[in-house]
Amino acid sequence: MKDLADIIGFNETVIEGKSYEFMFSRLKEFVEENRPVVAGALDMYYLHYYHDLYGKQHIPIHYVLVVGYDDEERVVFVHDCSHPNIQKIPYDEFQKSLDVNVPGMSKKNTIRAFTLPQKLPSEFEVAKKGFSYKAARFLHPPVRLLGIPAIRKLADEIFEWDNKKCFEHMATYATTPPILPVTFENSHGMHFWQANVLKVLGEKYNVGKWTEASTLFRQSGGKIMKLCQVALKQDKQLISNILLEIADIEEQAYNLLKTM
Repeated sequence: MKDLADIIGFNETVIEGKSYEFMFSRLKEFVEENRPVVAGALDMYYLHYYHDLYGKQHIPIHYVLVVGYDDEERVVFVHDCSHPNIQKIPYDEFQKSLDVNVPGMSKKNTIRAFTLPQKLPSEFEVAKKGFSYKAARFLHPPVRLLGIPAIRKLADEIFEWDNKKCFEHMATYATTPPILPVTFENSHGMHFWQANVLKVLGEKYNVGKWTEASTLFRQSGGKIMKLCQVALKQDKQLISNILLEIADIEEQAYNLLKTM
């Protein structure tokens, strides 16, 4: 969030760890002020429009954009990145969904309200700065548990894995968590989406490095699809080899993005 604030120039107000009643009163104030409000982390167990999870599985890692409320109908209106239309969440389920503590992510009843600058930076400036920030994080992370070093570290450590659930976790979170994939056409870790963004913006602004990086991320996405297949077979040597290939490809891609 700090990086996004630097890139876009917004200010953030965070309400966390307070009573639901206090948080919800502030949420209403922010909505009335036309300030964007992000709620979460939420437990997807209480989001009725996720039919495979609703009332079945607790997944407290989700966020939504709150755009309105109705005291008579007793619902909040939200945009959710996985659904094209505005969704309604009943007040009681919204309250339950926010009653979670996620270490390192958020405390219970957390919302974030944003004050945007009078003049937003251009799409090109946001993309240029954003790609550079992301490249720096992946190429030179503060710890080896992140970025390119983490991929290479995992390639060494995979030989020590002896739990089937660990391999299933690898495939699941490269696809659409928390559902273990049966087919692998979506098991690219969102890299095809990332490649498409780079291709569109690279062509739009005539930035050859972005379109070149797009091709590399598409290659990497294909490798991740293969990685998921061999992960479910627990083929440690092949997993390690593919991870190293992914690290090499993405290192090339992020080096293209780090400067212009």
